[in-house]
Amino acid sequence: MTLAIFVQMILVGILATYVLLALALWNVKLGLPRLDFPKAMTMLTYADSFDGNPPYWAGVIVIYFNGVFFTLLYATYFHQFLPGTPLIQGATWGVILWAVSGIFYVPVYLREGFFLSGIHPMAWFASLLVHGGFGLVLGWLVPVITL
Repeated sequence: MTLAIFVQMILVGILATYVLLALALWNVKLGLPRLDFPKAMTMLTYADSFDGNPPYWAGVIVIYFNGVFFTLLYATYFHQFLPGTPLIQGATWGVILWAVSGIFYVPVYLREGFFLSGIHPMAWFASLLVHGGFGLVLGWLVPVITL
């Protein structure tokens, strides 16, 4: 892998994460619940600070690190096991991330029930939508490494 390919992967991860965050915060316009991932990550990662609530930007940074990490995992390894065209592979990766998040991360760490069932009846769909958007951007733009 060349440095240029690695940098391109990181930039696509940043863009895909931006799409995820934008969709999550704009879900209200679609009649779905607003998903504030940065606030949840801030509260989980930093909890209470001496100054009250921890800073929102810290959660944004954690979300972007996660986005780049999952982009690198997809582009360097997991894409080869997913069927279909790159766009379908990316969408499948987004659905896999949604499923793992909804089954393991959300109930265990955030304590919001399976697939965010503790916050809103349609939160599962809102989460699927944003993770699918993340995956579609990856499938569309990220260069992959074939082993």
